[in-house]
Amino acid sequence: MSLPDLDVRSVLDDVEENFQRQGLVTYAIRMIYAGEHTLSKEDLIKCFEQTINDVNSNYCNINVNGLLLVYDSYFVHIIEGSEDTVHRQLRFLLKNEENWIQDMKGEEEGADKVQNGLLKHEPEKKSDRKIFKRLKMLMVYHSIATMLFNDWKAITAKPPSLVGKLDVLGQLSEHFEHLKICIAKLNKLCALAKSDIELSFEGLSAVDPKIEALPEVALLDFLLKSQHILDLHYVIKLHRRVDDYNFYFETVWPLPTHYTPRLLYTLKIDSNFVEPLPVMPWEMVKKDKDEDDDKDDQQSARSSSD
Repeated sequence: MSLPDLDVRSVLDDVEENFQRQGLVTYAIRMIYAGEHTLSKEDLIKCFEQTINDVNSNYCNINVNGLLLVYDSYFVHIIEGSEDTVHRQLRFLLKNEENWIQDMKGEEEGADKVQNGLLKHEPEKKSDRKIFKRLKMLMVYHSIATMLFNDWKAITAKPPSLVGKLDVLGQLSEHFEHLKICIAKLNKLCALAKSDIELSFEGLSAVDPKIEALPEVALLDFLLKSQHILDLHYVIKLHRRVDDYNFYFETVWPLPTHYTPRLLYTLKIDSNFVEPLPVMPWEMVKKDKDEDDDKDDQQSARSSSD
C-alpha cells in the first residue's frame, strides 16, 4: 500500500508565488531623495536620464522606474526598483558628478592658460564646482507590494511659496511633522502622475488644485538642513556593508571584571568580594580521584616500611 502524495510547500514556494502574482522576481523598494543642484533643468534631467538608462541597459532583476520633479535649484526623485538597482543608480549619479567635475576642471584650466597667455597675469582662484550641493534621503519603503510607475519620466515646475518660517533648530517632532507634510504632497504628485500620463505644471495658477502636490522650496530647504535626516552619501556607503561587532568588554575601560560574567570557570576572583564559584561535577570527580590516589600512595608507603 503506497502512501498518498502530499502537497508539501515551503515558505520559499509561497514567496515565489507571491512574486509571480505581482510580476516581480525579488523584493522591491521605493526611495525618495531630494537635493539642491547647480545645473539647468534640462541638463539635470539629462544627467538623471543617463543613469537610469545605464542601470536598465545592464543586467537587473527589476528595472528602475520613477518620477523626477525638478525646480530651478532643487529636485525630488521618487525611484522604484530592487535594492541593488536603486543603489546602483545612486552610485552612477555620484560617478557622473565626479566625471562632470573633472571635465569642468579641464575646460577651466585650458581657458585659464589661454587667458593668462594673452593677459599675462596670475590665474584667479575659483570655488569648487559641484552638481549637487546637498543630498538627503527623505524616505525608503522596503518590500513594496505594488509598483507606482511603469517607466521613468521627469517633470519641471515652478514651486509655490510657503507662508511662515521654519525653525531648523526646533524639536524632533517638528522635523518629523514637516517631513510628513512633504511625503503627503509627494503622494499626491504620484497619484496625479499615475492618472495623467501627460502631466504638466506649466502655466498653473496659484489657486489650481494641482499646486498642492508640489512641495515648497522653503520646505525642501528645511529638510535638507535638518540634522535628523540622513545624508544620501552616508546611505550609499551603508549598502552592502557589515560593520565589525564590538564586544562590550572591548569598549569599556577599565574592564568591569566583577560585573561581567565572562570566563566564569577559569577566572580567579577574590572570595572576599563575591561568593565562591560553584563546583562543577567533573571537578568533584577529579577531586575524589585525587583522594583515592593519595590513599593508595599512603598504603604503599606503609607496606614498604613494614
